[in-house]
Amino acid sequence: MKPNYWKRLADAARRAPPEPAAEMPFGFDTRIVADWSWQREAAETLPWAPLLRGALVCASLILLASLAVNYQTLKEREPSSVAIADSVLRVSMLP
Repeated sequence: MKPNYWKRLADAARRAPPEPAAEMPFGFDTRIVADWSWQREAAETLPWAPLLRGALVCASLILLASLAVNYQTLKEREPSSVAIADSVLRVSMLP
C-alpha cells in the first residue's frame, strides 16, 4: 500500500502547539506615534499657512455675499435684447 503523505502531514500539523500571538516590540508604538507627530509638525511649518487659511475664509465670505446680493439677477431668465443693450451702454460709459 502506498503511504499517504498528505494525511501524515495534516495529522502532524494538528498535533503541533499553537504559535504564540505576535506582540509589538517594546517601545514600537511610542516610536510610531513620535514619528507621526514629528512629520505632522514638519508639514505645518509653513509660516504663511495661517494667512492662507484666513484668505480662504475671506474669499468664501465674499463669494457668499456676492451671491446673496446678485440672487435676483441670477434667478432671472435670459436677458432681453434691451437689457443687453442697456448693459453695454453702462459699461461703455464707465471711465
